[in-house]
Amino acid sequence: MKVVLENDACYLSVESFGGAIIDFHLKNNPGVNPLSFAFTNDQMPVNNKQGAPYRGHFLCAGRWGQPSDKEIKCGIPNHGEAANIDWQASEINNSILMQAVCKKEGLQIERKIELDQQSSIFVVTEKFMNINSLGRLWNVVQHPTLAAPFLDERVIINCNATIGFDQAHYNNAEEKSIFFPDVIDDKNNQFNLKKPQTKYNSVFSFLVNHQDEFGWITAFSPKYKLLLGYVWKRSDYPWIHLWQHWNEDTISYRGIEFGTAGIHQPFEEILNTATKLFGEKTLAYIDADECVSKSYISFLIDTGPDFSETENISVAGSTIQIKGLGEKIFNLVTTMNLPDGLPK
Repeated sequence: MKVVLENDACYLSVESFGGAIIDFHLKNNPGVNPLSFAFTNDQMPVNNKQGAPYRGHFLCAGRWGQPSDKEIKCGIPNHGEAANIDWQASEINNSILMQAVCKKEGLQIERKIELDQQSSIFVVTEKFMNINSLGRLWNVVQHPTLAAPFLDERVIINCNATIGFDQAHYNNAEEKSIFFPDVIDDKNNQFNLKKPQTKYNSVFSFLVNHQDEFGWITAFSPKYKLLLGYVWKRSDYPWIHLWQHWNEDTISYRGIEFGTAGIHQPFEEILNTATKLFGEKTLAYIDADECVSKSYISFLIDTGPDFSETENISVAGSTIQIKGLGEKIFNLVTTMNLPDGLPK
């Protein structure tokens, strides 16, 4: 079931099966939805095939990546149960209220998606409750994924990432550290991850700048003059993950992810490898009966001409300011109350 919000500027749609945000587009450009990514059931991991396929911006809750072999035998899907099951969803006063009960993960999630009355901005607040009587290791990763027609080889990714590593080298990440945007492929060739031309299927992970109170990431399509962006508290999500998948000479998917997880492995492997990298935790803990709240902002802009890429994003009061390289600046004014703790 789809639940839809809209205003004069944009259209926002959520799918209750899997709980993903599957459509966010401007009404003056209805054919271009940056979140058009959708796996078929055949593309899903074996332990996910009984549930929802990955779509758009989905939520990895409980874990990021593959469970252990024994967890798989007990029915735990890759990326956690939340992206695989039905959510309750309803539209109330230009907001979408959602809830998922992940019985195997022992988590209950309550989500509110609020769309601005006029602008192409929405705010998501999620409350995660441990419904088990024992505390547990866990992770949360927001997984927005880009696909065609928005995505092509010209799309530029910008973010306030710093030091990081290739997940292919997670077991010696600090020895093979890199700094965004310059990365290295499996043949030791250096390339720029903002606009990769190297056909290397990979996940690169980076720390949000320690000096910043918040993290941000944008994807800009020069073809469509569209800029999709996310802003969040660094304390909520200190890691940025950039996934790229090529199909021969064509870039098929780009994940612009952010979360608590540092290593894309089962928890036992994380514990055996590194509970911290570059001074930042690679996993989190939620106690029995604990409730954790996290929020983020998303926006979509028609940049018009003379915009090349994002240099910085700041939030002041009810205004989100996006500064492009050069003198191009966008000030998005929202009628919503921004989540507590975001920079004002």
